[in-house]
Amino acid sequence: MKTALKYCGQKWLRSVGFFLFMLAGGAALAQTPYPNRPIRFVLGFAPAGPTDILARVLSKRLSEVLGQPIIIDNRPGADSLIATKAVAQSVPDGYTLLIASGSHAINPSLYPEDKTDPVKEFSAIGIIGDSPNFLVVNAAVPVRSVTELIDMARKNPGKLNYASTASTTHLQTELFNSMAGIDIVSIPYKGFGPAVPALLSNEVQIAVSSVVSLLPHVKSGKLIALAVTSAKRSSLAPDVPTVTEKGLPGYVASTWYGMLAPANTPVAIVRQLNSTLNRVMAEPEVRTQLLNLGLEPMPTTPDEFTRFIQEDRDKWAKLMAGLKKPAI
Repeated sequence: MKTALKYCGQKWLRSVGFFLFMLAGGAALAQTPYPNRPIRFVLGFAPAGPTDILARVLSKRLSEVLGQPIIIDNRPGADSLIATKAVAQSVPDGYTLLIASGSHAINPSLYPEDKTDPVKEFSAIGIIGDSPNFLVVNAAVPVRSVTELIDMARKNPGKLNYASTASTTHLQTELFNSMAGIDIVSIPYKGFGPAVPALLSNEVQIAVSSVVSLLPHVKSGKLIALAVTSAKRSSLAPDVPTVTEKGLPGYVASTWYGMLAPANTPVAIVRQLNSTLNRVMAEPEVRTQLLNLGLEPMPTTPDEFTRFIQEDRDKWAKLMAGLKKPAI
């Protein structure tokens, strides 16, 4: 009997000891500073594209500041939905982050069958920047301002064409159509590369695309930059007015980029990533690199970024609901 009691006592003590050991280990783990292992940036686009280049510029400096390697994980497809879903379903520990673009807020309207919520399923960290687009026309088109383009389109409904190369720029042009009350016809291309010859040859007269990609053709005189689509002028083309300034008040439709984590990521980690991101973007060397990519840095708080996504999602949902033709 005594032997049995002694055995039970020893077993109980071992159990208590194991529990205390695990508790201490858990406490030590909880106190381990973040980050303590590599971080992964998940991108919904192929290497060498704007999102990929941007992610690599940031990852180099963020890795140095955070003291951990940052791995770029390209998962292209479905207008970035593949990457979006992968991050939404990841462990919310700050080690899997989404580098998102404007498609993040557009996709709920384009793909209503997909139930990934761009707000509820993510912890917003911060906006990286805003990439203004040019609204351009072929030099042969006899307009030199947004107002003149709108007047010409109203007098010639369905006679002017625009190059449609991505969901973001397509919807930005459709927003212009809707707000101006005009009918410029979408001609789809499988990317900006194939659209350039058509635009330069006046096969299509109009395009909305990144300042960086269009600027060489504007400088050559083959295309005319009527306006930039952002709220403010681009530092790469300060003489080109915004659409709002010259003809269509209230129109803002640039392409933004931001960093998000899965929903329920600890608040302390979100705040740390936000402050680190904003600090790195403010460094002169990094800021210059971003500006050279046509990206205007936009430091924000996590709450500001969350509201921004909500408003952007609602704007495109309203536009999509009013479209009489397919969006893509």
